[in-house]
Amino acid sequence: MQYKIYPVCKELKPWVRYFWSYDAMLGEKRTLHIRSFADRYPRLIYQDTDNYAPIFEHQSSENKPRCYVSGIDTKPTDATWLGSFSHFGVSFFPHALPAFWGIDATMLTDITPDIILLDKTDLPEKLRGAHSHKERVKYTSAYLIEKLYTRKQDTLLNDIFHHTPIDSTDKNVSIDKLVKEYKLSERQLQRRFKANVGISAKKLQRITRFENALQILSNANYGKLTNIAYELGYTDQSHFIKDFTDFSGITPYDFVQQQNLGSESSSFIYPGDKDA
Repeated sequence: MQYKIYPVCKELKPWVRYFWSYDAMLGEKRTLHIRSFADRYPRLIYQDTDNYAPIFEHQSSENKPRCYVSGIDTKPTDATWLGSFSHFGVSFFPHALPAFWGIDATMLTDITPDIILLDKTDLPEKLRGAHSHKERVKYTSAYLIEKLYTRKQDTLLNDIFHHTPIDSTDKNVSIDKLVKEYKLSERQLQRRFKANVGISAKKLQRITRFENALQILSNANYGKLTNIAYELGYTDQSHFIKDFTDFSGITPYDFVQQQNLGSESSSFIYPGDKDA
């Protein structure tokens, strides 16, 4: 498997974290499972369905579109595909979706619509005809820059995420502090936050803490779970286990016991059985 990250041009850096590609040519038909946990970063994903099987999502019992947008995920999902695949994607900052598509972000939370439902664009065909992932970065960058110039941006949310990041691990960053700093009522801030991000600030902070747990558990053992819980700011181990299970569908113990083949953000690829 080959996973690559590509840099972002200056115009897109306030909203785009990075571009990425993931390719696998396993040389045999084998089912792979992808478990996607709660994830604070929206995505745009293009999958080469001309040459490889598409992602099949268990919850909807449907194949994912060739090119789709995913809002913030607040719950786990399970999907499968055959062992060989070629995917290209964009990882956005939490507040980015309205900047490009002018949609209330709550409309995209936990769903993955075809990009055509958001915008009658020829981007999927351009990505389909591209000769490399670098060319896809070029096409996608041009598309996103054009979308930015047609919409008014919420500079307050952009400032919050890049200068006083509410999704950081800094315990000093709170709604009360932001209300005072930006001279807004708590209700105004919460409303603008949810419209641009798709979930409340409090829930985003919970998901951030969960994602930090994923990183720590990838380099720890189950015997240190209590220490990890306190390190992340949980009052006790039981609260940590509950949060982790709510956002992943499995316990921390199950997560560390299962070896994955690779990951992108909070999505992990696991081996399946060989096809008959």
